[in-house]
Amino acid sequence: MKNLTALILAIFILTSLHGCGFWDKPDFREVKWGMSKRDVKETETAELVKEGEDVLTYRITGDMLDQSGRTQVPGAEPPVDGTEEEGTENVEPVVTVASYEYDLLYVFGKGKLGMAVIHLRETLNEPEDYIEIFRGKSRKLSETIGASAKGVAEYPTGETPRPNPYETPEDICEGEYVLKHVWPAGRKKTNVSLELDKKKFSSEPDCNLSIFYESADVQIDPVLRDQLHEVL
Repeated sequence: MKNLTALILAIFILTSLHGCGFWDKPDFREVKWGMSKRDVKETETAELVKEGEDVLTYRITGDMLDQSGRTQVPGAEPPVDGTEEEGTENVEPVVTVASYEYDLLYVFGKGKLGMAVIHLRETLNEPEDYIEIFRGKSRKLSETIGASAKGVAEYPTGETPRPNPYETPEDICEGEYVLKHVWPAGRKKTNVSLELDKKKFSSEPDCNLSIFYESADVQIDPVLRDQLHEVL
């Protein structure tokens, strides 16, 4: 009888844990598609900077990546000959991780979370810098998702396709074409796309870089979705 009671108790506990999402992996950061705004606000730990009817906007930072995908960590250079002056103390250099600021948007459809966007806030010095981050983010996403990206370059009507769209980022910042990497959901729950295009409403030619995470099941307003892809 004791064994039966213990078994029933164990089943009850495990069922409760499953019901509260203990075994469910997050779909993005620590949230799941279909969450309410209240649930997301209780879960997300970043700084909330703006709240709209269908969008929550947070502020986050991300590591700067070099072309190999490794995090750049600036620090003091060692002596050229590898020696130290006699009587001096060997002090470890102060190391800081260079990072950029990003906007993090959570987008809701009928009160349910259906989309998330990470948007680079920084204006970079050179168009090539955007390609560097684009490639680093693409590699990281492929590792996380477990699939290679599908590359897409979209050109306005009449615009001549580039032989190598990665070699002319200045044309992207001028609005002559858009560079994308996409990871379709397939059997998974999330469509992911990494987009590099012209920054809208900028007085000087500049680029936008954004990552879009979209639920395969929870739909948001198509007009709002298109606006986010257009502006961000």
